[in-house]
Amino acid sequence: MTVTVVRSGFSISTFLCAFALIYSASVFADYKKGCDDPSYHQFVNERLAYFEQQNKRLFESTLRDYQRSSQANRNPYRVIADLSRHLIYSAQFDPIETVNAKIDLIFQHGENLSRDQQIAGNVFDNFSTEAHFVGVARAWLAYRQGDLEAAFDALLTSIDVSNSAVMGSFGPDVTFIRRIYRDGYTKPVVSYINKTKEFWLGKRADALRFAWLTMIERGCKIQFDSLDTIKLAELGLI
Repeated sequence: MTVTVVRSGFSISTFLCAFALIYSASVFADYKKGCDDPSYHQFVNERLAYFEQQNKRLFESTLRDYQRSSQANRNPYRVIADLSRHLIYSAQFDPIETVNAKIDLIFQHGENLSRDQQIAGNVFDNFSTEAHFVGVARAWLAYRQGDLEAAFDALLTSIDVSNSAVMGSFGPDVTFIRRIYRDGYTKPVVSYINKTKEFWLGKRADALRFAWLTMIERGCKIQFDSLDTIKLAELGLI
């Protein structure tokens, strides 16, 4: 199946931006068969296995972070932030009912905030990062239960964000699109990447979007990591 990727807003300056992130102008195509090169497939498969193990480690460490902040009665914003970050990993490995209970718990923590605390949180970033993590967790849950329409809707809804300093600088979560792209679902990944242009700004964001959309258009395996800007050149795609 051929996928046509619309990359509106990409200009020569964006292209140069992507290229600037690569080690030097002398980089050449290391993979002689491009995206079909067996050594590239092996590289991506190893990276995906690495991320899978990393997610399992983060599942454990983020749970400990939440438990410590909750038990120590720390800043309530910190408790909510720790639990929401844990949700990204809980949604991949915990039983469905456990994940739903943790989502409910986030909202309970929010309801326990004083009025002044709620106002302060809304002024800062409207809890956009936490809402994003909840949305991605819901996408994982729907996907695990075979409801693809609900999963992909939740994915796009998760980046209906505003004033998120964290996401504006570092970008959105990629754990879910890494999984569904590997499973062959390209369209929702393209929609997700394109929609990030509304809040994820700067040269790094432009370079990563350019790399990912170019690689998707060419049918490449992708690890969805900053190294993809380097692999773009090594594959001979720029």
